Amino acid sequence: MSVTRPRIHGTRGFTLTELVLTIVILGTVSLILIPFVNSIVHSPDPMVRQRAVALGQALMDEIMAKRWDENTPVGAGPICSGESQSKGARPSLVDNCATPGARAASTIGADSGETSRTLYDDVDDYNAMAEEVDTFHDQRGTSFTMPGYRRSARIRYIASTLATIDQNTPSTPGTTDTKLIIVEVTSPNAETFSFVSAVNNI
Repeated sequence: MSVTRPRIHGTRGFTLTELVLTIVILGTVSLILIPFVNSIVHSPDPMVRQRAVALGQALMDEIMAKRWDENTPVGAGPICSGESQSKGARPSLVDNCATPGARAASTIGADSGETSRTLYDDVDDYNAMAEEVDTFHDQRGTSFTMPGYRRSARIRYIASTLATIDQNTPSTPGTTDTKLIIVEVTSPNAETFSFVSAVNNI
């Protein structure tokens, strides 16, 4: 009597070709999925940046609409500054001191009369503006909130014939016809946006 034994089949593994194909497929899928996931995670970023830019531009527009200095005549007209008086060495420049309506400035610089944002009437006043965090104000004093944002402003005096225009140049009141305005906004993503403008005594 013969006994038939069942055949035992060995478990078949992956071939090298199958492994390589699997790796290639997974790699291709990850190349598609990773940017997709990143775009979902960072989708609020453009809106956050847009708000930061709007916040900075609003303050810059407000400052640029003010008079150049406390002593600037209402309705414009230059102040006779130290730099204006040096026209003799630079004949190509307009002599502010000879311009009709020009006023001599006994002191060009920040004034202490405006203690409130609603009273700011010239560019210098914004150098003393307290940094705004989360809660912001427009020039009428109306407040609004933007959590996670910060905003500040600095004003520098730049003697254009003596120094380059950058935010680290020290203030030199009374000797310049150029002021530098620096507005900085920090977003909730810790990105800092800088807005820089130069305004002249004209």
